[in-house]
Amino acid sequence: MPMEKVLLTGGRIFTLDAERPEAEALYVEKGRIVALGDREEVELQHGRAGVRRIDLQGGFAVPGLVDSHLHLAMFGRKFLLIDFSRTRSKEEMLRLLRERVAKTPPGEWVLGSNWDENRFREGEIPTREELDDVAPGHPVLLTRVCHHVRLANSAAFRAAKVAEDAPDPPRGAYGRDASGRLNGLIYEEASRPFLDAQPRPTFGQWKEMVRQAVKYALSRGLTGAHTDDLRELGSISDTLRIYRELVKEGNPFRTHHLIYHPHLGEAEELGIRAGDGDEWVTVGGVKIFADGSLGGRTALLSRPYRDDPERTGMAVHSREEMSELAGRARRMGYPIAVHAIGDLAAERVIRVLEAIPGEGRRRLPDRLIHASVLRRDLIARLKRLPVVLDIQPRFVAGDFPWVMDRLGPELSPFAYAFKTMLREGLVCAGGSDAPIEPMDPLLGIHAAITRRPPGGEGPPEGYSPGERLTPKEALALFTRGSAFAAGEEKERGTLSAGKWADVTVFDRNPLEVDPEELPEARVMMTLVNGRIGYEG
Repeated sequence: MPMEKVLLTGGRIFTLDAERPEAEALYVEKGRIVALGDREEVELQHGRAGVRRIDLQGGFAVPGLVDSHLHLAMFGRKFLLIDFSRTRSKEEMLRLLRERVAKTPPGEWVLGSNWDENRFREGEIPTREELDDVAPGHPVLLTRVCHHVRLANSAAFRAAKVAEDAPDPPRGAYGRDASGRLNGLIYEEASRPFLDAQPRPTFGQWKEMVRQAVKYALSRGLTGAHTDDLRELGSISDTLRIYRELVKEGNPFRTHHLIYHPHLGEAEELGIRAGDGDEWVTVGGVKIFADGSLGGRTALLSRPYRDDPERTGMAVHSREEMSELAGRARRMGYPIAVHAIGDLAAERVIRVLEAIPGEGRRRLPDRLIHASVLRRDLIARLKRLPVVLDIQPRFVAGDFPWVMDRLGPELSPFAYAFKTMLREGLVCAGGSDAPIEPMDPLLGIHAAITRRPPGGEGPPEGYSPGERLTPKEALALFTRGSAFAAGEEKERGTLSAGKWADVTVFDRNPLEVDPEELPEARVMMTLVNGRIGYEG
């Protein structure tokens, strides 16, 4: 990608660098920041011929935002699926399904995503029989918003070769009604035969889906992302090839890739190690699942779910399996990045990190992904470990108030306790988990500050108001925090001399504006390596 000399002026530049918190001008050479400061001073030193000038048009520039946890390939594919994110009843869900079935040739799969019964007026979801009535000739697979629970019709069960009397597979389960018949619900790894039965997109189709996801990310002010794509793309070599080709084709976007643990064999064959890559595409830690989701009641808790006392969640791996996976990653030189939502899941992960520690402060720290329910004793143990909490503030807006009833008074005070995490000195990075939540860092920043959904819903002071972050703390999640999680704190996270010239420009000041205005803020410009990747 060609380099040039660039001078940014005409707006306010917030650096998040304590040595120079604000600047009027920023000068770039070869994709890196060379100088920043007063406009007159920078103009005098660097405003010569041959320099491209970019007018910020009165906008407010911040360090380029980075989403620390999402699924770009999955996000790209969602454009092909029925989107149930705005559905508020079982009847609406069936109506959208009926409309798609009418447009789909008989026998082809009909796929949907993002249904959430917690937002339904009656809290009911369609039964397998109701799906059969709407789509008798199409296999149907509808994925819950958390992606840990799915709903299928009889044609899908036949296509997946799952019989009525099929036993629950390891690390998964099939839902059943009171009579013991399959009710269409599929939990965790039980979904594998349903996914395998579908025709896979080609390399070219996946590449186009990722291209659209990257284009959208740039439009939301993101200059990069840490993405988990291997469960969709299925190959490390294909995954890295897609992103490298997109960069060469003029899509300026930096990606950091987690390696899903079943692909460690391929990583070993390819000779890939953590930290490999260039300034655009890098390899990160090994992704492991410890549990599921709160919405699907598969997050592993130390107490029964208050609204379903027979359940405490689901461990995706036994303690022995978790230790074996972590040990293999350690032997190959990888940090580990573990999905842990429930407090018992987090406790089990912490026990593994304590038993199989990394060697000192590695370039790449371990990650606890989501860390949704962290008891105080767990936070005390985490303080002694080189681990980053990869949190998703937008979960607050989506999960409250129902999560309080689900967790009960004993555990709900520990839900999404972001202020406590920061106060205790833990490093936190900010992600969206898109497409589970919207790919929009401003929505995450808003949720971290207000602890409620946009539009004034919920209590004015927010849910668990003592855990509200300041605007600067919230912005730092998606800048300094994400940089640290990828071992890139010397390259990005602040606007400082020597770092990459990645800049996000808004039409209003994200540090001073009324937080309720943040969801309406417009991304004016996204610059990566000093080049405009998006201009609104």
